[in-house]
Amino acid sequence: MSANADQARGVLLAYQQVMAASWPALHPEMTDRSQAWATASEATLNAELEGYVRQASDPKCPVRVFWKIGPGLQFAGCNAHFAHDAGMPKAQLIGTDDFNPKLPWKHQAAKYRIDDEAVVKAGEAKLDIIERQRGTTGTITWVRAGKAPIRAGNAVIGILGMYEVLDDATGRRLFAEQSGRGKRT
Repeated sequence: MSANADQARGVLLAYQQVMAASWPALHPEMTDRSQAWATASEATLNAELEGYVRQASDPKCPVRVFWKIGPGLQFAGCNAHFAHDAGMPKAQLIGTDDFNPKLPWKHQAAKYRIDDEAVVKAGEAKLDIIERQRGTTGTITWVRAGKAPIRAGNAVIGILGMYEVLDDATGRRLFAEQSGRGKRT
């Protein structure tokens, strides 16, 4: 198996983990397919990943998908919704990181990096994160996000993230519940 096959397999497994936890209806066939990934070729793995990303780019799909690879956690892939949120074509986004001055969330980049590094260091997913994000128009929106480590062999080489934009009322309610302010004693 090549290093690129290990990376593609790792991205698929991380994708499956976040998707299953938060958006299980997105790709119901993924669970059945995942057993074949252990022995699949790099070309097969990349084609399968491309298919899931393309499905998640459907206008009816609310989920944004992205992944970052390497010690600098540079974007290595994403769906069309994420590229739109970033305000950059996918080709320009690949190879950059959250600190890119063209990204609308550049002022949140340090927080995102801390979250990403925690996932890498622990090797464990962080799911159902409720947070605010700045959009390309400057507006602040609420998002529900999940991140999982991407593994190649025994090493964590990056993170995969998924999120959906929430309406203001839902975002505020979920954030309050998550931070304990919404709980009654």
